[in-house]
Amino acid sequence: MTLESDIGCLKSIPLFRGLPGPRLKLLALMGERLHFPAGTVITEEGDKPEEVYCVLEGEVELSHEAPEGPSKTFRLASGSLIGDVPLLCNQTYAARSTAKTDVVALRLPRTLFFELLDNIPEFSVALSRDLAGRLYRLADSVLHGEKTH
Repeated sequence: MTLESDIGCLKSIPLFRGLPGPRLKLLALMGERLHFPAGTVITEEGDKPEEVYCVLEGEVELSHEAPEGPSKTFRLASGSLIGDVPLLCNQTYAARSTAKTDVVALRLPRTLFFELLDNIPEFSVALSRDLAGRLYRLADSVLHGEKTH
């Protein structure tokens, strides 16, 4: 893909939509575009994240093998982030993430992710809104039963 198509793809993701063009270009240049064929493990439960993945295309499944019962799974669609929460709170991955379909993701190394947070207020606000939305949907799901969001 070209730089212009990468920037276009980033613009379609709500988290990056408010970033100015030069910041999107920097993000596209500094991030690493990766392809994960369906079935590929992207992150492993218990590992410490050193990056954040932004799912540009495809679907990712988060899974946790529960020793006392059936495994639990959760699906992430295009535009989702993987690793931002454990990176922000200095924790390990709570689940394994696997490419459910062929996935294209942008890998943002730890230093770039924190640089974006420190230097681009629009990104910090967008990430805060994204995290708040995920927390709300989680609380809604726990309180009102399984729903698709």
